[in-house]
Amino acid sequence: MSILQTHTCQSSYNRLRYVFNKPAHSYQKTDKRVLAASGFNIKMLHNSGGCISSVQNGAYLEKQFRTVLKRAHNPHRRYQAQTMIISFDPSEFDTSDLKAQSQQALQLVQHYVRKHFADCQSAIAVQSDGEGGKLHAHVVMNTIKPNGKTVPTNRFNINKLRKDFDEEMQTSYQKVTGRQWTNPIHNQPKRKDIHNLTTKSEWQQQLKKLINQIKVKVTNITDFLHQLEQRGVTVTERQKGKSWTYHQVVNTKDGVKELKVRDFYQRVDKQTGEIKSSRGLGQSFTKSEIEQYFNRNKEKENQYYDRREDNGLEKVKTMAADARARVRQQRRINEVAQQRLEKATHDEERKAAKQKARLFDQKQHETRRTAKFNQPAPKTQRQGGQEQRRSSKEAEGPEF
Repeated sequence: MSILQTHTCQSSYNRLRYVFNKPAHSYQKTDKRVLAASGFNIKMLHNSGGCISSVQNGAYLEKQFRTVLKRAHNPHRRYQAQTMIISFDPSEFDTSDLKAQSQQALQLVQHYVRKHFADCQSAIAVQSDGEGGKLHAHVVMNTIKPNGKTVPTNRFNINKLRKDFDEEMQTSYQKVTGRQWTNPIHNQPKRKDIHNLTTKSEWQQQLKKLINQIKVKVTNITDFLHQLEQRGVTVTERQKGKSWTYHQVVNTKDGVKELKVRDFYQRVDKQTGEIKSSRGLGQSFTKSEIEQYFNRNKEKENQYYDRREDNGLEKVKTMAADARARVRQQRRINEVAQQRLEKATHDEERKAAKQKARLFDQKQHETRRTAKFNQPAPKTQRQGGQEQRRSSKEAEGPEF
């Protein structure tokens, strides 16, 4: 089985210019972007020999795509083109002769497209400028047929495309190359652990555990998707970016496969609103729920830091209030001490003044007393005393 991928494109102009007019990605095998080209229901440039040239103008091809697109009921539709990438295994084309093998690969792809998409407008380019140098083909298809009808999307189911191309390789490879085709996948030896490989239900359980583990470790949805990608899980958007689909390449009992699962989906009866079925990992694994999870954590973290800031502010306020209270208390203590000191000083001064006044009074009193005793008696008092003594002597008689 050759590796086959399919993608929807919103701009046929960008896709056609990318396929035909971009420089070669790698010069390991060739310096040419396109080795061979062809198409259906579209005009392409030819070389001097009358063959379709490998050098094409993407704008010229896109103009024809746009002409057909205008015939659609909705010419402004979102998806304008559908692409397929068919990559051949080295056992199918070893790229030893790129000129011949590119033409052989182009014949196989042409026959496949003619058989299954002959009613569509398409352009085919065979390249070998990838990093690995593998031979591969790009098929760009218009989503509108030349008659104006839309190409059904179920025609691009990847399983159906791979099965149909395997049948094409089985029937046409030997006719084109002259070698018998053996499916490269079937030729691989059987795995020893074939009975211990993951089933889809087991994978979904492991995926749930992985998502829950990563949710705890990261803080935003960008880091969440990056961590998933590092573990081999890719996430694609659907419903215009509202929902997710998880993809991972795992070992299953049928070999290596890409498993995918929706985040959550419910089929609801439009008339009654009854839920008929539910699919996917679960409501908690949807894009909206995971975004809300990170937003809630961020709000909690902000609230925590706000509380810390508030607590810190309250603490600062309390410390400032305590400091002011201590200053007021110390000021009051100083005032009381000053008052007591002033009172004590006043009392000492008053006591000293009283003592000084008492001493002064005592000194004055002593001075008055001394002056009184040292003062001579008055004259009248002396005469009266002499007369008294004289009269007493006369009464006693004369002295002998």
